[in-house]
Amino acid sequence: MRHKARSILAVGALLLGGAGVAPVAQAQPAPTASPPTGRAAQPDADEVKVFRADVTQRQVPLLLAAGQDGHELGEQVPEKGTATVEVYLTDQQAQKLGKQGVKLTEHTLSTRAEKRVEEAAEGVFRPYSGRGGLKEEILRTAREHPGLTKVVSIGKTVRGQDILALKLTRHADRTRDGAKPAVLYMSNQHAREWITPEMTRRLMHHYLDNYKKDRRIKKIVDSTELWFVLSANPDGYDHTFADDDNRLWRKNLRDVNGDGRISTGDGVDLNRNFAYKWGYDDEGSSPDPASQTYRGAGPNSEPETRAIDAFQKRIGFTFGINYHSAAELLLYGVGWQVATHTPTTSSTRPSPEPRRTPRSPDTARRSPPSCTPPTARRTATRRTSTAWPCSPPRCRPASPSRTPTRTTRGRRGTAGPSSRSRTTRS
Repeated sequence: MRHKARSILAVGALLLGGAGVAPVAQAQPAPTASPPTGRAAQPDADEVKVFRADVTQRQVPLLLAAGQDGHELGEQVPEKGTATVEVYLTDQQAQKLGKQGVKLTEHTLSTRAEKRVEEAAEGVFRPYSGRGGLKEEILRTAREHPGLTKVVSIGKTVRGQDILALKLTRHADRTRDGAKPAVLYMSNQHAREWITPEMTRRLMHHYLDNYKKDRRIKKIVDSTELWFVLSANPDGYDHTFADDDNRLWRKNLRDVNGDGRISTGDGVDLNRNFAYKWGYDDEGSSPDPASQTYRGAGPNSEPETRAIDAFQKRIGFTFGINYHSAAELLLYGVGWQVATHTPTTSSTRPSPEPRRTPRSPDTARRSPPSCTPPTARRTATRRTSTAWPCSPPRCRPASPSRTPTRTTRGRRGTAGPSSRSRTTRS
């Protein structure tokens, strides 16, 4: 059997969570994407694989046209020469790029490395639904901490699953939602980014396990509403567990072409479906259903997007973070422009006139990310973070006088979920 490349983030979850052990359980994956009876599945044709591409700056638009996320290319492509970037393609997409002159090599693991990654992931990652899944754990956690937690469904997925949010604060079930300054920890808008719900899950347990042990944590919990959305894309997340060929699925499970099965031309990138500046251009998002960044048929077309949008408007979050696991970036809303200055430690408000540039999304990827986030303010601020498996590489302290870094306010064609609290996307 061919050994498919798997992200080192599988091991990274263990590194990130090693300091605090949270309960783990092995779940039974739900068969979320079985083809209709009597129709043969064709998983190989639609399987997304990992490739490495040696590209010049002139070839970057070819990758974007093939549906790649510009901020996941992983390397700054120089004006002269080539850079090696990681891309996610079906065999058909790879063949087309090859004919266009892009040199591609499928990234595979040795038998030994494959075994090591699988052993590291055993008992850590599990689906959303099914026995031992994240949904079951969220409900069980609320039952075990009745004075501090409550669970609400913020809406349904395209396949009818509840998107659960856990509220953590003193007297959670007796206080009005949004009565205290509220913080949102959200993850897994992109289905394949397995490490992100694990980060949010462990953070949730960190607060609960140390509430009676750490005075600082008790003060935070008593005076603040902490909300945890472990998966903003339960259908897509379950789909990545249903079959090895689905492991790199990114979008939700919208059957775009209505043929009764989920394949390359299906699904919507939920992080590009929000109504604000929807469809601003075809650089930050795509009108092509086969693209990894397909923005959907219309603004807020997906029930998952509408659920998050309504949830944020109802609570009115003071701060929020949306975890992703690619590109090694800190992105600040509002995320529809490129090449804007990084917010300094004195302010997190967007510039009134974003700087515009005709260059590709890599324009904003000029130097390493800042290690120090800006000071939190009592205005609604939303941040998207991409997860590192260990320490961020080449970090330097933040400085108010710094020139723009890879910490950026987003990219064109992406936007936040509401006028009060917005997010950028990776």
